[in-house]
Amino acid sequence: MVVAFIALFVAIGGSSYAVTRLPRNSVGPTQLKRNAVTGAKVKNRSLTAADIKVASLTGVASAASATNATNAAHATAAAGLDRVVYVNQPGSVGPGAPDPADPGPPQGIIATVGGASATCPPGTFVVGGGVGVDDNTNTAVVDSFPEPGGHAWTARIDNSDLSAAHGFAVVAVCVAAAAAG
Repeated sequence: MVVAFIALFVAIGGSSYAVTRLPRNSVGPTQLKRNAVTGAKVKNRSLTAADIKVASLTGVASAASATNATNAAHATAAAGLDRVVYVNQPGSVGPGAPDPADPGPPQGIIATVGGASATCPPGTFVVGGGVGVDDNTNTAVVDSFPEPGGHAWTARIDNSDLSAAHGFAVVAVCVAAAAAG
């Protein structure tokens, strides 16, 4: 048993001695077996640019066209989009009315509907739009859409408030006609 412990101590101690006593930079390509160190065995984020021979790197095959920007023709078309114009058109909708057909209690309400359109300047087309209301409790957007022909954005709002009119604003997003075509 004593001999086994001594052999174990020498085996463990001898390799530990070699690991702790090797001179700096003494292990290199000649001491390593082929494919002994692979990407899977290298600690993540442990390599720096100084560790990599940049000349040995090649481009990613699918990224070859990015070097030449094959879709640069689209950039020319986008250059026509040199300016976006926002047109804001305020509007208001009168108060709702009691519904005589529904005496209640509580009595029903007939909402009043009002609308407005934001028109793009000449030479531009509408590419988007929307509407904002000043009272989210008593008003609601009925619809919001581009007008046929593409030169304006329209919205309709209803108001179920019996005591007050409410405001809203229609917004049109307009771009130059050449860019929209």
